[in-house]
Amino acid sequence: MILPLAMEGANAALLSAVASILYLGWAAVAFARLPSDTGLALRMAPVAAPLLLLLAWVALPLRPRLAAGLVSPPLDPDLLGVAWCHAFSLVALLLAAAHAGRLRGFARMTARWLCLFAAILMTATLALRAFGSPELLGPLIEDHRYHRFSGLIGNANAAGISYGMISLLMTGVAHDYWREWRDRARAWPPIAAALATTGAMMATVLVALSQSRTAFAATCVAQIIFVVALLPTVRGGRQRLRRPLWAGALGMAAAALWLSTATVFERYGAVGDDGASRIAILRHYAAMAMHAPLSGYGLGGFAVANQRSLTPETVLQVGDFGAAHDVVLQLAIEAGWPAVGLVAIALVNLLWHLCRAPSARTSAIGLSLLLAVAVAVAGSIADIALNVPAIAALCAVLLGLAWGRLLGRRAPPRTGSTETSVYPAPWPIATMRN
Repeated sequence: MILPLAMEGANAALLSAVASILYLGWAAVAFARLPSDTGLALRMAPVAAPLLLLLAWVALPLRPRLAAGLVSPPLDPDLLGVAWCHAFSLVALLLAAAHAGRLRGFARMTARWLCLFAAILMTATLALRAFGSPELLGPLIEDHRYHRFSGLIGNANAAGISYGMISLLMTGVAHDYWREWRDRARAWPPIAAALATTGAMMATVLVALSQSRTAFAATCVAQIIFVVALLPTVRGGRQRLRRPLWAGALGMAAAALWLSTATVFERYGAVGDDGASRIAILRHYAAMAMHAPLSGYGLGGFAVANQRSLTPETVLQVGDFGAAHDVVLQLAIEAGWPAVGLVAIALVNLLWHLCRAPSARTSAIGLSLLLAVAVAVAGSIADIALNVPAIAALCAVLLGLAWGRLLGRRAPPRTGSTETSVYPAPWPIATMRN
């Protein structure tokens, strides 16, 4: 999940295909190794069924004879298969992560490993920025026009969103380590909590260096929501250590933001002009989506459709665009409005299931997973976050893990006992070792 972020987001056709095959392989292993039953299939059906129908709908152009008269031929047949494989891998990742997330402690362990490799990615990126060859790595580290941090993805806005997601993950892991120490009443706080907190601050600083206004605003809002939502759960700790730790963390965060946000704040001054331009762009692509409302122009056909729709008035504005900068319009242009409706049905069912469970709002790991996905969604409403395959795959895994944590819980009996996971942890936990 982390490695493709260092490979231009797996945005090239070959890298996207290779990453999709690896994702499908992991999903196959998850489904093969973990037991299932009819009850689980029924619980997952409200989300899985619309997504499977979506895959069938967007695959119709692959069979021209079967789809004759129903859908229009794709504008870019060469990219149709790669794009469909990517869509298939995203659905498989979501369902497989939910299937594996039923294991007790799997979501927590996965979040911790993701944070570890994300810390390695950040360290390597900063080292390459400081000591790497500008001719070889320049465009991947920093763009040549505005000198914005591009974080090995090659796009500053996508880099800001990816590091915003990493920041939320590390905040959740840090809070989880802190609460684990508090509940077990150990002598000193774990070093891992301090490292995760430092990593979250570093990731937020990298978001500011990318100068992405959407990513920075979404990350700050998500961090505030996380703190406010979990503030009641941190009471009752050791007063002598809890207050200095909180004060030190807040002081470090304030100093880091003060040193790094000057450039991104300057870009907020141009929000008015950029907003008017962005509204004009969205209107242009909304009109394009209405020209083929049923089946769109085929997955992967946005670039060709964009070039064919250019006029003397729009060529300077959207002539070099490879994405609609809005995930809803992008999906409508490539797959039609029925595909948008199927995705909306699946997401509404999934969010309804998540909102019903109180543990989804009180668990540090679960809340950080959902907020990390929310940062990416915010970046895809006004930019290209979910058009980057690596970011889309990471979102699918995080959303699946948050969902799987609830699928693995049985309804509590009327005696008032707490919820328990269906499957035990496959590795020894600390209490077992003790």
